[in-house]
Amino acid sequence: MRSLVPFSLCLGAVLASCQPRRDTTAVTAMDAATATAAQVAQPVIRGRAVYLERIALPPDAKLRVQLIDNRLADTPAGVIADQTFEAVHGPPYEFALPYDPAKVQTGRDYGLHASLRDSEGTLWFTTPTRVPVKPGSAEVVEFRLIRATGDRPAPPVKTQTWQCGDQRITTRVEVDGVVVSGGFGERKLSQAVAASGARYEDGRGTEFWNKGREATFTLDGKRQPDCRVSSLPSPWDEAKARGVGFRAVGNEPGWFVEVDMGEAPPLRAELDYGQRKVAVARAQSFRDEASGESGLRGKADGSEVELRIKRETCVDDMSGDSHPARARLRVGDRTYSGCGRFLFE
Repeated sequence: MRSLVPFSLCLGAVLASCQPRRDTTAVTAMDAATATAAQVAQPVIRGRAVYLERIALPPDAKLRVQLIDNRLADTPAGVIADQTFEAVHGPPYEFALPYDPAKVQTGRDYGLHASLRDSEGTLWFTTPTRVPVKPGSAEVVEFRLIRATGDRPAPPVKTQTWQCGDQRITTRVEVDGVVVSGGFGERKLSQAVAASGARYEDGRGTEFWNKGREATFTLDGKRQPDCRVSSLPSPWDEAKARGVGFRAVGNEPGWFVEVDMGEAPPLRAELDYGQRKVAVARAQSFRDEASGESGLRGKADGSEVELRIKRETCVDDMSGDSHPARARLRVGDRTYSGCGRFLFE
């Protein structure tokens, strides 16, 4: 019917001068209805694949599902349908496998074979035997995927930086979940069930839900601004990579201080939105028992520099983020207050 419509329209245009005008609306509508019916009639096998191991594959994993005629399983003709679903998220992995009903015969036994691979093509999970299935049934086929081998290496670690409002965080996918890090420290989250995307939570109010290049992040029950992939590294993770042992930040005016590791570590600070920089080559540690503070002292450009640190919850007055330490930096007669954390704890 689809091929007749263009022909009938052309013929009507040629004969318009010698015949009454034809109404092709019914023909067009019939053709569209036929096409729609054909699409609706395309049968599919719906399924849900799971695995029990506590392993989180990258979000670009691929699920391949095949419908196989068991009698012809060892021949090319045995594969009735074959489709690879890319960028799947799970488990569970839900799919709809279309197939040609003309290739299905009554009285034959059919089964599903499924495999799960990462973006490099490495096989991680598979069905050890074909899963019995009845083409034409509306039932959702549920089955378990088994680890391909017992000595396969862990999935490659995938690190991603996200900008969530004024806060920049880093996620690191591990074998049993994801680690989210930022000024608040590190939070280890386990994979949770999600209708779409990859969702992780710790059961105590912190959740990270990745949906491609966008994500949502909830920290200690407080929903953060929507996150987007960033090409810039988290300043906290970048500082840790440089060997910084302690970092603190503050606002109004913006400032930060970094202290390296060691007994007499270097101390560096940028003050007043970066307009002033100070550096102490070898800072000396001290402990104030009365206040419960510890810190470092030294001189920079003729000014006395003192950093006091107290281990208690500190909430950033601009972002609202919680940090495990309170910090006060005095340079000469100017004092700066803010929050920080020890990067290797």
